[in-house]
Amino acid sequence: MAATRADLLEVRHHDDRVSRYEQVTYCVWVGGVTIYRDGAEIARHDDVLGAMALKRATGGH
Repeated sequence: MAATRADLLEVRHHDDRVSRYEQVTYCVWVGGVTIYRDGAEIARHDDVLGAMALKRATGGH
């Protein structure tokens, strides 16, 4: 599965926690997500309700 880039990734867990990661790539799989930075795995969650990638606003008008 191809990794998707995110400026900010929010991961919502079954226990209502939210984990946030900046400047990452991620792969979503059934029930979980694996998060990478610079090609290295930095986190793996298997208790995920949802993951949302957000893009930062740019400074222009």
